[in-house]
Formats: sequence, C-alpha cells, structure tokens
Amino acid sequence: MDKGLENNEMEKKGYTQTNHLIGLAPLVLFLSSYLPLFILIIVRQVYANYNYLSWGGINVDALCCMVKHFGMSLFCSVLSAFGIIGTIFVFMNLRRRVENGHTYRIIEVSSMNDEPLAYIATYIIPIMFEDYSSLIDCVTIVCIFFVIYRLYIRSKLILVNPILSLNYSIYSVRYMDGNIQRQGVLISHNNDILENDQAKMYNVGHQLFYGYKR
Repeated sequence: MDKGLENNEMEKKGYTQTNHLIGLAPLVLFLSSYLPLFILIIVRQVYANYNYLSWGGINVDALCCMVKHFGMSLFCSVLSAFGIIGTIFVFMNLRRRVENGHTYRIIEVSSMNDEPLAYIATYIIPIMFEDYSSLIDCVTIVCIFFVIYRLYIRSKLILVNPILSLNYSIYSVRYMDGNIQRQGVLISHNNDILENDQAKMYNVGHQLFYGYKR
C-alpha cells in the first residue's frame, strides 16, 4: 500500500533531477566550441609572420620573437588540444551515465541545429578580424573570452557547439515527466526524434539533457 502511494506521489512530482557538469567539463566544452576560431587565428597569424619561421636557436631573443609573432597561435593550439581531448572524455562519460536517466515521452519537438550558425556569426566572425600582434590586443581578447565563458556556462549555449553539431543533433523538447509537462534542450546522436517518441534522457544541467531515442 505504501509502495503504491509512493509511486503515485513520484508520478505527480516527476522524475527529473538536476545534475550538473562538474570539474573542467564546462570549460572543455566552451573551448571546443571555439575550435574553428582558434584554427583561423593560427592560420592567420602564421601566414602573416611566416618570414619568422626559421630556427633561431635557444636563446632569449629567439624566445621573445616566438612569443611576439606566434604567441597567440601557440596559446590557441594548447586550448584547442585541451578542448577537443576534454570534450571526447566528457561525452564518453555521458554515454556511460545516460542509462541512469529516465525514459520520457516527447510531446513536442523542434530542431535547434541552426543555432550553431548563429553562434559562429555572433562570436567567431567578428573576433577573427582582431589584430593579435600586440600584448594589449591579446589581453583584450582573453578578457572578452572570459566574459563569454561566464555567460556560456550559465546558459543553454553549453550544448550549442559547432563541433558537436557535426555528430549530434540539438532539440528543444517538451516531455511528460510523470504527470508534469516540462521542457528542455536535448543533444542526441539521433537526427529523427519526433513527437510521441520515447527518449532516454540524462540531465546534465538546468533543462539540459543528453540522450537517445528508444
């Protein structure tokens, strides 16, 4: 009798629990989302300073020359490698944890696969035309990235990622959680999730989910 009452109460309250990406996960997702920009910066700076691509030995002058003409490229290379490797590990972990999620019936769904295009137009294209030859320009860009990062981890942009969009689809969904109708953003390998489909969804943040169609 108590078990039945407990199940009825759970249906009324719903099953969704809010988990959060912890540790470096938000940072590596942010960095991987800017991989196209980092590549453009590297190519642009190397092309502009290719005359300095010669071995100058190991000394202070050579080090200063490298930092001055290729410092931003080296910095972006490190960030790119860290972001990509970290993102791979994050999604390997999510694939293991998704079975701890719940199955929900999707009652409304719309694709958000065009969001990464707006993401690129809004952030990447304006920034790529900045000049990285001076220290003040580099510091300015780092400060801008920090502000964007703080906004990024507090919003649904954390799943809007041009790199992830190469293999994943993003959906805005409404689903039934017990007797409660909820909404959220779902990232999934499936590109054909429709209304009335059943989806296994694991919560990774406020109204953010990783999952697949059952």
